[in-house]
Amino acid sequence: MTDINKTIMEKAAGPTRFNPDEQRRFLETYEERVIASCTLEEARDKMYLEQYSTILTNISERFEPVLVKISPALDESLQLQYLKQTKDLGLVASIVSDDCRPSPFGIIIHTDHPSGISPTEMSLQYPELFQKKESTGPEKRSFWKRLFG
Repeated sequence: MTDINKTIMEKAAGPTRFNPDEQRRFLETYEERVIASCTLEEARDKMYLEQYSTILTNISERFEPVLVKISPALDESLQLQYLKQTKDLGLVASIVSDDCRPSPFGIIIHTDHPSGISPTEMSLQYPELFQKKESTGPEKRSFWKRLFG
């Protein structure tokens, strides 16, 4: 028979978690389950928001189930935009608790088993989506080149 005081103290301390620091860093999941990630700065970038649905669609074709965790450190409007895009694709998304606020990640896309993906950064997995568009206009010449050239 277990000691009732010990059981009460364990329940009062909250759920028992394996490696809680790693879970806080990766927005309440484990590193080995991460399929794709982006930092807070990247998640705030308009280009990431525009490409998010494309990336999620590609990932959902390769993995089952696909879950999305959104950082509480993002602005509420961004949180809602990412949440809406995820729900529109029929996937599960959640905004994690404030315990994860110090995490460097803005978005974590993961599954419920080890993914085997490395690197997990979206910009490295999908470089063609994040290339800066180069201007094809005429080369601008400096004032001095126009004057003496």
